[in-house]
Order: sequence, then C-alpha cells, then structure tokens
Amino acid sequence: MQIKQKRKIIDQEQRDAILQDRESIVVSASAGSGKTTIMVQKLGLELNNIKNHKTVAAITFTVKAKEEIKKKSSSITDETFVAMTNDSFVESEIIRPFIQDAFGKEYSKEYTVEYGADFKFDSFEDGLEQLKQQKILGTFRNNKENFNFRLALKVLEKSVACQEYLKAKYEMIFIDEYQDSDLDMHLLFMKLKESLNIRLFIVGDKKQAIYTWRGAMHNIFDLLDQGFTKYELVTNFRCDEEIENYANLIHNHKYFKVSRNETSNVIFMNSNHNSFNFNSFSADFQRLLDNNSIDINKEITILANYNNDAINITNRLNEAGFNFVFIPRTPIDEGLPNGLILKELAFFIKNTNSVYSIHDFLEKLQIDDKRQVRINIENIIKKLRNKEVVKAEYITNVLYELFAFLGVSISEEEISKFCISVCDDQYDMAFRLAEERHKVMTVFASKGLEFDQVISFSKYYKIYNNENLENHYVCVTRAKEKFVMFIDDFLYYEYIAELSKDSKIENLNRILCYKD
Repeated sequence: MQIKQKRKIIDQEQRDAILQDRESIVVSASAGSGKTTIMVQKLGLELNNIKNHKTVAAITFTVKAKEEIKKKSSSITDETFVAMTNDSFVESEIIRPFIQDAFGKEYSKEYTVEYGADFKFDSFEDGLEQLKQQKILGTFRNNKENFNFRLALKVLEKSVACQEYLKAKYEMIFIDEYQDSDLDMHLLFMKLKESLNIRLFIVGDKKQAIYTWRGAMHNIFDLLDQGFTKYELVTNFRCDEEIENYANLIHNHKYFKVSRNETSNVIFMNSNHNSFNFNSFSADFQRLLDNNSIDINKEITILANYNNDAINITNRLNEAGFNFVFIPRTPIDEGLPNGLILKELAFFIKNTNSVYSIHDFLEKLQIDDKRQVRINIENIIKKLRNKEVVKAEYITNVLYELFAFLGVSISEEEISKFCISVCDDQYDMAFRLAEERHKVMTVFASKGLEFDQVISFSKYYKIYNNENLENHYVCVTRAKEKFVMFIDDFLYYEYIAELSKDSKIENLNRILCYKD
C-alpha cells in the first residue's frame, strides 16, 4: 500500500512572508486557499505585537463571516479586537459619533436606519437633507452607489476629531472579500491608509467577483498598485493534492510540481461508450467500480456540458440499477446579469425555511442581516413560497418589488427566464437542497460547488486549441478526493502527454493513472 507524504503547501513562502510583513498587504487568495485562516493568524500576531492602547478591526460583508473570524481568532489570541460588518463599522465608528462635528448640530446622532423604498433618494444632497430633517439614514435608489460609505468619507474629511479617534484606536484594519467592494468603499479605505496611516490587510480574489449587481468593481484590485506588498495564495486545500497539481499543470503551470510518487486520484479511463448518446455508459461506470477507481458509497457527481447528455447519462445509469439524480441547467444559469440573485431566490422558493431560510438568502447575496432589512425582504419574497397562487404575473410583480428594494434594475428577459425556471417542474431538482449522493449535472451548474468524486468526459474540453479552459478548470477543481476523465477525445490525452513531456515528466503516472 502506497503511503501518502504530508501535503506540500506550494505557496508556503508567501504565507510565511505575509505573517512577517509589517506594512499594508494585499492577498490574492484563490478559492479554498485558506484565506480566513491566514487572515486570523495575521490578526493574532498584530494584536500580540501591539504594546500600547491600540487595537485592530476585522471588517466583513456579513454577520456570518464576522462570527467566523471571531470564532477562529479565539483559539489564537485572547486579545480583544473590533469585528464588524462594513456598514456597521462606518455607521458606528464614523457617521453616528461624528456627524454633528462634520455637518453641524442640526444633524441628530439619534437617527434611525431605514432601507425601505420610501427612504431611498437619487442624490447625496437629498440623503443629507433626509438625515437632517427626518433623522433617517437611508440609501441611494441606485444600488451601485453607496450612501453610507460616501457619507462616512465626507464626515472623515470634515471632522478632525474623527481622524484623531481612528488614528488613536486602530493599528491595522483587516478587510475581507475586497473583490466585492464598490468605489465608495475603496475610497474610504484608501483614505484611512493614506491620510491616517492606518495599515490595511486586504484579502480577496478577483476571479470570484460576482457581486457587480450591487456595485462591486470587477477591476478593483488594479487600483491597489501603490503602497501595498502583494501576495498570492494558490494552494487549494479543498482538493486532493494530486488533483490540484493536475489543474496546475494546465492552468497555473508555475505552481506545478513533478511528483516522485505515482498518482492514484487523477484517473484517465479509456472510453467504450458511444460519445454521442452514452448508450453503453453504464458498462463504463461499472468498470470504474470493478477496478476500485471510485467508491459507490461516497458522493459521486458526473459533469456533462449539455442537459440532453446529462439526461441520457442519468437514464442509462438508472436503467442499470444505479440511483442517480439529474440536476438540470436552468434558464437562469445562462450568465444573466442578475443570475446570482435569481438563483438564490429560486432556492428560497423551492425549499422550506428549515433547509434554506431568509438568513441563507441574505448571506449568499452578502446583504447585511440587519433586522429591518431581513423583515422587509422576507415580507416581499415569502409570498412566492405559496405554489397555489404563484403565477407568472404574480412573480413579475414580486420581482419588481424586490429589485426596487435592492436598488437594482431587472430586464424582461430575466423575469421571463426566472418564471420558466421556477414554474416548470422539469427544473425543480436544480433548486432542491436535499442531500443527493449521486448526481449528474452540467459543468455550468456546478460552479461554486464541490464533490467527493467527479467524473467527466474529454470531448467537452478542447484545451489543446485553447478553448473551454475556464470550464475545464471548474470541472477539475470541483473534485475533492477523486477526479476521473473518460477519454472520448484522444487529442485531449495527446495534449496532456505533450504538456508532461515539456515539463520533463518521464513517467505519465506521476500526474495521472491511466486505466483501460
């Protein structure tokens, strides 16, 4: 029996340097690279190094992320620090205590915060007037503009007391998921660094910038050129080391390492099935079981590129006595501008509150789970859980109400595709969150997910022509323990063999296990 060596962390030097660096830092952290862990380790070191009255702050988008940081940090340091969501930080540390110093006594510190449509406005001046006359802190009608942070920046610029307070209190500020920040947030954070000399620890991944619907800037990391040391974390702790290394061979070659051991968890399987209709695929699948390539008692997900292929695979397997569920690609999986919101809304509709609650909905969309926000959004969308009354016209009205509350525009095409997705029973399984161990789905529907064992087919990935690269990376890195590629396009195999040769790999078994 082959004994696995202890996993080598390919970016260990970067991780060590992050902990030693005493300046402002930007960490580009790929999915599964342990960004929260390194942030908490750095936070603990900074706290332990402080010899005066100062502290640090950890700022996140959601209450859940904030609590995760607090929980992880408790095992590293006993020192106290500030952990808040973005909005809570600027509201409690800047706006409320210093609004009068910045704008005058006519602005009350005892204002309320409201998110309803009646308290939205179009201009910054209108927001200030509402805050002064009605003592209500509202939001821009355009969700891509951030009134809280814009106001906080104005307060900070006008109030010397605010500047002195923040400088005296904070040694360093840790900012999570920076790729989801908007321009107003970025400008405030840079003001803290450049004018107040508060060091920043910024972590995120531009490849995961999926919140542009609410103003996140897709190129925000490009604005962090000056005054930061940059680091990159690429080790994927979710994937088996062999799977990660195989992905690096193709997609991130500078981190590819030639193994001294034969590979067992990346498997190339000679294909006997008809690649057009999968009529004999059940026999191929049985071969995987017979030669112990996969474990039927664990989670198995088969990734195709087309719904029809996924359906055929599911039918062939179930006819042979296996129990697989087809998870369809839905109309809202087709790269819609508001696809993320619509997908999470569909999950809310199709599952009970015990499986997927309003808290889950807010967390997935990174909307701060404040009581009034939660109540307002839940009152809008909970009506869609009543299947007896939900029709296209009714859904349309609810969508308009929800998107108006969020300050986001929605197109007629998106409404139409959402109605089809939630009303047509053929798509139900795409939104059911019940634990199905054996699934077949498209690679497009698998983005953001992970599975114990993944099976796919080389015919979908013409990476030798520099095509389908993103989908191929998604496919490979969904697998945590085993990845199987059926070779129904031999050009794929030849390309991998050529890459291996270029990388001075004499034995292909160092990167994959080929089985007939």
